[in-house]
Amino acid sequence: MLSLRHMNVQPIVPEDGELLLQLKQGDRIAFDEIFNRFADPIHTYIRVRLNGSEEADDVLQEVFIRLWNKRQSIVIHTSFRNYLYTIVQHCISDHQRASKRKRYTLPEEMPERTEGRPLPDEQYQYKQAYHIWRTATNKLPGQMRRIYSMKNEEQLSVKEIASELQLSEQTVKNQLHTAGQRIVKMLRQVQIFF
Repeated sequence: MLSLRHMNVQPIVPEDGELLLQLKQGDRIAFDEIFNRFADPIHTYIRVRLNGSEEADDVLQEVFIRLWNKRQSIVIHTSFRNYLYTIVQHCISDHQRASKRKRYTLPEEMPERTEGRPLPDEQYQYKQAYHIWRTATNKLPGQMRRIYSMKNEEQLSVKEIASELQLSEQTVKNQLHTAGQRIVKMLRQVQIFF
């Protein structure tokens, strides 16, 4: 597994303790200095982990937003590099989870294409597919529909759903699995996608 140590990251050495203190006090110049030292190697690391994804910029931005937001509570147990590595790992994991969730939902409007505007026929087909998917989800039984919506539209975790609805995590997983099967079955009946 890759780590930041494989990238050319300049660690913050003991003499730079003042820089961390300044960051904790909200000093933007100290933050800029840390960004200038770490952004390029972290960006490279994120791109490697995301297989060259163009979304590496977004993840990098999230890393430094979290660093800034947590600046007052920074506690370095081993090294600043390890602390930063932990933030990077969490941001990458959050991004990957969000990407997985997006695969199971359809936005109401057709996503933009890179080659230009979608053709009218493509827009029509997409709107039809969206309508069929929305109809299929609305035909789910009440609690199953709510669980499916919480997972795929509100993007809550299984644990969060279980806690909110006072159900076991296994019940939530079972309901999501059954909901997915029912939606696929309904889509197959109209010969969409499968």
